[in-house]
This record gives sequence, structure tokens and C-alpha cells, in this order.
Amino acid sequence: MALSRKKKIIIGVSAVVLLAIIIVGSVLDKRTDTTEVPVVKLETRKELRSTVTSSGEIRPIQFMNLTSEVQGRIEEIYVKEGDTVTKGQPLVKLDPNQLNSNTDAQIAAYQTAQDEVRVSQTQVTAAQNQYSQAQQGLNASDASVTTARQNVVTSQTDVDRAQVDVNTAQRELNRNAQLLESGVISRQEYDQKKDALETAQVGLRTAKARLESAKLSVNEAIARRNQQAVAVRDAKRGVETASISVQSSQSRANQQAATLRGSKSQRDKTLQVAPINGDR
Repeated sequence: MALSRKKKIIIGVSAVVLLAIIIVGSVLDKRTDTTEVPVVKLETRKELRSTVTSSGEIRPIQFMNLTSEVQGRIEEIYVKEGDTVTKGQPLVKLDPNQLNSNTDAQIAAYQTAQDEVRVSQTQVTAAQNQYSQAQQGLNASDASVTTARQNVVTSQTDVDRAQVDVNTAQRELNRNAQLLESGVISRQEYDQKKDALETAQVGLRTAKARLESAKLSVNEAIARRNQQAVAVRDAKRGVETASISVQSSQSRANQQAATLRGSKSQRDKTLQVAPINGDR
């Protein structure tokens, strides 16, 4: 049987209402079943540190053990424990009086050695001058010997020439004696030839005397030359001796200089300085 229009509307409205009731009930049921989530306060995580307790010894990167190379009484200390120092800074000073005295004595000894060197050098110069003079004297003596020997040769030539003159005059006199006996020449002419012979004989005797003197001069020149040669040898030995003396005195001066340097070094070590830059 057919439903009326009014009934259809009522049924539709009822269905919609029923559907709405079902939906609302479902929603309310879901709200009732929801679990509440607890709220937690977040805190920042702190850095974790690990501490280890142990025993040990702290050592510096650079370590210097200072010891004095000289003995003496400490006169002054310039730093105290814990001070910061720089390289070359004075730290400790020892009493330098004894080392100063030693150094002064070494300075005096070195100056004396230097004076000896200068004296020796002066002696060498004097010996060299003496040797030079002796050598010049020897050269002059050699020249004198040569000249004396040349004079002997010249004198011998004069003797020979004078002997020829005597011989010639003697022959002329002999010939004129015969002419005088024959009456060819006068007595005056004969006497002239006789005088010429006597003059030639005087010239011969003079030439022979000069020859003997020249020979004696040669011997004397040779003797002086020999004496001068001895003087040259002595002067040369004097130079050698003086040179050895210079070397010896210079060696002593060098040794004394080394001793002086050592004494100054010891004196300087009375002041102890920082070898490196240091910190606490």
C-alpha cells in the first residue's frame, strides 16, 4: 500500500536525527578513550669532565744546571727564587779580588815579554846592519885586492921597462967607451952616456921598489879581506842568533798571552749570567 507523502517526510527526518545521534555518540566516545600524554621539562646536558688524581714531577722544557767554574766567596746575588730572567742577565757575582790580582800580574808579565820581543827585534836590526856593513867592507876588500894585484902587474911592467932602459944605456956606454978610446967622441959625450946609465939604473931600482911595495900591498889587502870575511861570518851568526832570540821571546810572549787570556776568562767567570731566557 502506498505511503503518503507526509509519512515519507516523517521517516526521513527520523532517519537523519538517528544518524546524527549515532555520530555524536561516536565522537563523544572517542574523546573519552584519548590517553593523556605527560609533559616533561627538558634540561640542558652539562659537559662531562674526567678528573684523574696522580703523583708526579713538573719539569720545564729547557733546564739548565748552573755551576760556577771558579771558586770564591759569593759577593752578591742579583735575583731571588721565582724571578723571571733573560739571557745574559747577571745572576751571581763572586769575589774577584784574587783573580783580579792574578790578571794584573799576568798583564805585567805579558808586557815584559812584549818588551823582550821589541828588544830582540832591535838586536836583529842592529845585527843585520852590522852584517850589511861587514859585507860592504868585504866587497871593498875584494876590490882592494884586485887593485893591488893590478898595481903589481903595472909595477912589474915598469921594472921590465926600466931594465930595458938600463940594458940600453949600458950598451951605449960600452960603445961610447970604445969611441972615447979611439978619440971619436969627447969625454963630455961619454959622461952623458954614463949619466944616462946611472939614471936608468935609478929608475930600475925605483921600479923594483914600487913592485915590492905593490906585492906587499897585495898581501896586506888579502889579510884585510880575510879579516873582513871573518867579520862577515861573525855578523851573519849575530843575525842568526838575534833571530833565534826573537823567535824565543815571541814564543814566550805568545805563551804569556795565552796565560793572560785564561786569567781574564777566569776573572770574567766570577759573574754568573743566565744562559737562556727563563720563566717561573
